[in-house]
Amino acid sequence: KENELTSVAEAEALIEETEQAGKAWGRLSGAERAKILRHVGKGIALHRADLLEVMAAEAGKTLEQGDTEVSEAIDFAYYYAMLAEDLDKMDGARAKSVDLTLVVPPWNFPIAIPLGGVASALAAGSAVLLKPASPSRRCAALLAEACWRAGLPRDLVQYVVMGDRALGEKLVRDERVELVVLTGSAETAEMFRSWRPNLPLLAETSGKNALIITPSADLDLAAADLVASAFGHAGQKCSAASLGILVGSVAKSRRLLDQIVDAASSLTVAWPEDPAAQMGPLTEVPGEKLKRGLTELEHGQTWLLKPQRIDDRLWRPGIRTGVRPGSAFHQVEYFGPVLGLMAARDLEQAVEWQ
Repeated sequence: KENELTSVAEAEALIEETEQAGKAWGRLSGAERAKILRHVGKGIALHRADLLEVMAAEAGKTLEQGDTEVSEAIDFAYYYAMLAEDLDKMDGARAKSVDLTLVVPPWNFPIAIPLGGVASALAAGSAVLLKPASPSRRCAALLAEACWRAGLPRDLVQYVVMGDRALGEKLVRDERVELVVLTGSAETAEMFRSWRPNLPLLAETSGKNALIITPSADLDLAAADLVASAFGHAGQKCSAASLGILVGSVAKSRRLLDQIVDAASSLTVAWPEDPAAQMGPLTEVPGEKLKRGLTELEHGQTWLLKPQRIDDRLWRPGIRTGVRPGSAFHQVEYFGPVLGLMAARDLEQAVEWQ
């Protein structure tokens, strides 16, 4: 609660305090900043179990998905430490940092992506306002604590929760916030730019990822990889293969289709406290768009494997076939455990659709 902004005055004070901390931090050498960033990486490693627990409890991450994410966060800390040192070695140039960066991470990678944004800003010499996504506030709070334990001042890395949306808009609009690092939807990026047209914005936004399978593929490996990509973290990744584009004879291969269905239907779908869980729950109850993806077919489509609702957040995976180019499922990111299959004439057409 002590980190929740409830008034414009509080937001003003927070921005001022963090900006001043950024000025002091920016005067340090890259090597000095790198030393502390490596302490952050070590601290995250020491608290791996705590982070796995909160990711499972809050975001629904299975142990397998969460463990690799903690490792990625550690790698980020060491990677950006190395880049901070490189800033000292530029011949004939001097790195000039911004004083204040706002990091707005997503909920689907609640440890690695926030740490990547925070560590990159710190490496460059900037203070950070870390505004977590609502469904993963506790994950971000543990991450902020890891930074503080490593020796980063609390006024340099500020974990902040918005009391209402207007205060979030206040942070984005304020010219003292010199850079925003966003990972989220394209709509959020557009909203930020509508609030401040000249906003310096680094944004990783929505995508529709596809995997192409050609007749020369190892079909056993292709089926396993497609299912692993489509249903890891219940499909809640922009990197999830939510489309499989099957080329030529592959689209008619009963063997491949049966393997894909068998692999998906045999996944152990359970809450993360079950160590056997291979696919966990959705982080939130499905919204209108995802519910359409899980329940409604478009013209010409059929279910190879129909999604099944276990409870509000736990769904068995679904696979639809007959997805046509230009259709909603071809182009819309549904962000859940549903895979669509397309049949392409040849590789050139498949790449065009992708």
